[in-house]
This record gives sequence, structure tokens and C-alpha cells, in this order.
Amino acid sequence: MKRILLICLAALWLLPSVALAHSKLEEAVPAQDATVNVLPERIELTYNTKIEKLSNFKLLNAAGEEIEKDKVEVDGMKMSGGLPDTLPNGIYTVKWVIIGADGHSVEGDYAFTLDAPVVTEAPSPEPTATAETATPSPSPSSETDPSTNAGSDNNPSGAASDDTNYTPAIIIGAIIVVAALVLLMRRRK
Repeated sequence: MKRILLICLAALWLLPSVALAHSKLEEAVPAQDATVNVLPERIELTYNTKIEKLSNFKLLNAAGEEIEKDKVEVDGMKMSGGLPDTLPNGIYTVKWVIIGADGHSVEGDYAFTLDAPVVTEAPSPEPTATAETATPSPSPSSETDPSTNAGSDNNPSGAASDDTNYTPAIIIGAIIVVAALVLLMRRRK
């Protein structure tokens, strides 16, 4: 009887550490909640453990529509995919699903905002009767300041929030507690 109780207590202490061993997002480019002034060429996600090739992510616009991207590549702890050359300004959500080294599926998401300067073309000058009165209008500069590069936010590490799922550990703990109570009730009879 004591042996069963000791096994249950040992399992209770060991299971939370196993449940916390799931892979999690360590770094993202663009970073979580970042406002980027230049559209990144790729979404790059780095995890704390090696991830399997079946891992994938989606890029969604503010309306929840999926944005086309290049094929997702997984290499060790990194997953990345190329983006289109142009995207409208707005809020984008990266939804990812990975299969960690432990074989468990883990999912999460984060958002970033694209706020790139809009380049507009100057209207062409209207033709005039004489060439002397026509003066070319200056065109606006399309250069962007490199100091306002992607990823400038309050979270410089780019780490996403920890989305650890404690549900399996809680369920197993509850089963162990119920089993221990049943054993104690039988013992009293």
C-alpha cells in the first residue's frame, strides 16, 4: 500500500517536468508585437529544441485571410518561409504548428504590424504652350531611414510568450490524487 502511494507521489513530481519539456518559440523575425517599416523577405522562427520537418506556419492578414508564401523550410531548431514582394500595411498574424523533438504537437501565434512608407508617384506636369514656362515638379524621395529597421520594438529578443499547456499534468495529478484517496478509503474498511 505504501509502495503504491510512493509511486503515485513520485509520478506526481516527475510528470510536470516532462510536461514542461515541450518545444517553445524562442525568437521570431519579425518579432512579436513589432512594428516594422520594411517588409521582411522571410518569416523566421527559432525554437528551443529541434523541430520536425512536418512543422509549418501560416501568415494571416487582419481579416483572417491566408497570405501566400514560399515553401516553409525546417532546419534543426529554425523554420522559415519567404514572403511576397509587396503586402499592404496592416496587422499580420503568424500561426505556427510544430512537432517537437519529443513528438508532441505544439501550436501558437503572434502578431506584428507592417507600417511601410507609401511611395506615391508625382503627377506628370501638364503640357504647356511654351517650353519656357514648364518647370519639372520635384519627385518625393523613396528612401527609408535604415535606423528604423524591422524589429524595433519593446521586446528586443523577439521571444514569443510562453504558451505552455499544463492540462495533461493537471489531469494526471487529479487521477493520482483520486487513486490515493480510493486506496486510503479501502484501507480504513
